[in-house]
Amino acid sequence: LLDYMEERIHKILSFLQEIEKYKTVERKMYSSNLKRTESDAEHSWHVAMFLFLFEKELPNLDMNKMLKLALMHDLVEIYAGDTFAFDKKNQATKKEREFESSKKLFSQLPEDLNNEFTDLFNEYEDVKTSEAKIVKSFDKIQPILQNLCSEGKSWKEHGITFSDINDYKRKHMEHNNFILEIYEKLLNDAKKRKLI
Repeated sequence: LLDYMEERIHKILSFLQEIEKYKTVERKMYSSNLKRTESDAEHSWHVAMFLFLFEKELPNLDMNKMLKLALMHDLVEIYAGDTFAFDKKNQATKKEREFESSKKLFSQLPEDLNNEFTDLFNEYEDVKTSEAKIVKSFDKIQPILQNLCSEGKSWKEHGITFSDINDYKRKHMEHNNFILEIYEKLLNDAKKRKLI
């Protein structure tokens, strides 16, 4: 039993060291000081905070599961890298690259956690459960908020238009009227401020 526990602790601590790299995966969105882009870890923390803060407006959902989904949804990018939403070339191979990365990353965990992470990752990718849909929505909303915090610097740099954003993101909002309201509010704020 002691050996089993020692091995389990060793694997979990090794995994925690490995996923520290998450902090170094850079995204295209700028942080509010405009000096650097945000990391995947910062993005996931922000998505988790959306869930936490809107919990009362999203009743009858498994908050524990949603926070887990938020914290781990992009972990595979440690190996696959972040794929910019509007990068058509890399979007074509994203699913495959991330699936391979998920196997490589999660297999470093004890078996039960490997299974849990794999199930969560698949649930997020399949976007069939209410929880996965909500997390996916906030994952798509967070970069809009981030651009509001950073004067639309990323949109301007990449020539992103209102319709680019709406064509890509709106479909992820239509499952829930409250989410759609937040999305439209942020996008309209960006338009009013002439950030897009």
